[in-house]
Amino acid sequence: MDGSHGKSRTDGRLLNLNPMVSVHDDVFDAATADHAIALARDKLQRSGVVGFSGATESDARTSHHAGLDQWSDPVLTALVERLSALVRLPPENAEPIKVIRYHGDEKFDLHLDAFSGFTPGVAEALASGGQRLFTTLCYLGDTDAGGLTEFPRLKIVVRPRLGRVLAWSNTVPGTDDPHPDSVHVGHPVTDGDKWVLSVWWRERLFHVPRDYPAEAGPDRII
Repeated sequence: MDGSHGKSRTDGRLLNLNPMVSVHDDVFDAATADHAIALARDKLQRSGVVGFSGATESDARTSHHAGLDQWSDPVLTALVERLSALVRLPPENAEPIKVIRYHGDEKFDLHLDAFSGFTPGVAEALASGGQRLFTTLCYLGDTDAGGLTEFPRLKIVVRPRLGRVLAWSNTVPGTDDPHPDSVHVGHPVTDGDKWVLSVWWRERLFHVPRDYPAEAGPDRII
């Protein structure tokens, strides 16, 4: 269990060019998915949306999530390093991992991942690592029904599948402006649970291993 798989691959299918949307199958195995879920399960808390009073609960986003530090766990480290090849950015540009669970009718309505000028604290966010250029969404299991990820403006709908990674760009090429066509929605499952692992990728170094004591994570040379 090292974040790899016998058929792991970083090639994929390009679904849209601008914004870039691609899907990659067999990137990781069931053991990696189970490991991430096990680490997150006891840490789950209600997801929120960012408003003018900070992150608050909202009917627009009803999932539960847990934050994990990829550098404190070798399995997660290996997975993030594999994801970095998909977006062609250094692993250190990744934000800390979010593992998200959708249960029953939990959902995430239409939204953008990039920071916008209307987001409180956007200046501080951009000063620390820059804009969220890419998102990589890892599906940690199949769903029996529902749980689709949809880009309505692009007419793209992606089904959850174990080992699948959905990657997309969040900004207008050559700018920090959110790409309006990257707006997307996480539909509720109609049976069982949907588990995903999300990693957002910044313009610059954001979360680097040397910020932490050596005993907190795997040995790395930077």
